[in-house]
Amino acid sequence: MIKYVAEIGVNHLGNSKLGFKLVKAAAASGADAVSMQILDDKDYDYKKPWRRRIKKDFYIKVIKFLKKKKIKFGFGIYDVNAINEFKGVEVDFWKIISYCFYKDELIKEALKTKKDVYISTGVSSLQEIKKRSKKFPKAKFIHTTLSKNISSNLFAIKALKKSLKKNISYGLHSEVLELIPAAIALKPETIFFYIKNDNKLFYPDNEHAVNVDKIKEKIKIWKFIEFSLGNGLKRKLKTPSWVFE
Repeated sequence: MIKYVAEIGVNHLGNSKLGFKLVKAAAASGADAVSMQILDDKDYDYKKPWRRRIKKDFYIKVIKFLKKKKIKFGFGIYDVNAINEFKGVEVDFWKIISYCFYKDELIKEALKTKKDVYISTGVSSLQEIKKRSKKFPKAKFIHTTLSKNISSNLFAIKALKKSLKKNISYGLHSEVLELIPAAIALKPETIFFYIKNDNKLFYPDNEHAVNVDKIKEKIKIWKFIEFSLGNGLKRKLKTPSWVFE
């Protein structure tokens, strides 16, 4: 079955109360995991709300809360400092942001933790991804739709599966949320999608995020679509009684 990761990213706006509201909504929605981003140290300049650093204790509280509900937690990371900061904390996976695709040291350090490491492929080519996969065979890869202005190229999921001979995940970074049902038909291992609080505030991942009051409904539909795909075998079934009414 496809796993669903609700990405908060930095949509917590540097506010632990807003952040925990998102975490609780994700936990109640049927999501299999939650992820949040830890920015590069230099980006915490406090010039914008989401560039405010949240204390480590908050993330520990989040992880404990989710663990009780058997929901996994991971970080989207930009540099090795994030890994060093959260060593000893029960992180389930790391997501390497797409523009860190070539950061060898970051990928190496993430893999050393023995946790799942997802690398967002962004706009990189098949040949570039193959080289990364060969260099880091234990890493997992995410085909990402970055914008509605760039072809989603969903068949890349199928092509990457065949070429890399491993499961491929899908990440939605486009305001066209209907791309997720289309991606489901290609059976990615995991689907990453952003969420946001339902209010008038501006969120960095605003256009391609699902409102908290819609997450449960969306996941329910997505899981039904996956179920509806079936196994492709056409066999004789008993005619429903309503046909004769």
